[in-house]
Amino acid sequence: MTIDKSTEPVWGAPPPTPHPWGLRETLVAVGVAAVIAGLGGAAIYAATGSSTQQPFGHGMPCDTPGGFTAAQHLTGEPTTLHGEYVVAVGGGFATKLTQTGTVTAISPTALTVASADGFTQTYELEAAAHTDRTIAVSDQVSIQGSRAGQVTTATSVDIQIGPGGPAGSPGPAPHN
Repeated sequence: MTIDKSTEPVWGAPPPTPHPWGLRETLVAVGVAAVIAGLGGAAIYAATGSSTQQPFGHGMPCDTPGGFTAAQHLTGEPTTLHGEYVVAVGGGFATKLTQTGTVTAISPTALTVASADGFTQTYELEAAAHTDRTIAVSDQVSIQGSRAGQVTTATSVDIQIGPGGPAGSPGPAPHN
């Protein structure tokens, strides 16, 4: 009669101890991690470039939608035309907009901008800011706004002078 020994652990027996890593396994793991980190860093550098140019316009945090970077201008990379995003504010949320385009209409209370793809948005202007006429129909602008219900209000407008350069630092909505 033969007795077969089972290779399965017996109920209640202590678990088998795993084989500890030796120096060889540790060095291989460190080498693989270094190669992955090096390749990942090179890929990130290649994707983002080394330029730290500031964007035209404001865009979303950590991004440049609606913005026009100097690198985009020099490389011919397309500019984001318009976008909408939601941010957390206090205990609620706020809808933000960004757009780059041509001013098609302006009044003491509103500004209408059309992007190259035909998208048009009218922005309400704050009543207290309508004495300076620095923005005119046909101006190229980068505009930021916020939406509450059906009303979209401009929070800042940057005039673009020449092919891609801002007129100055971003600021509050224009005084029209």
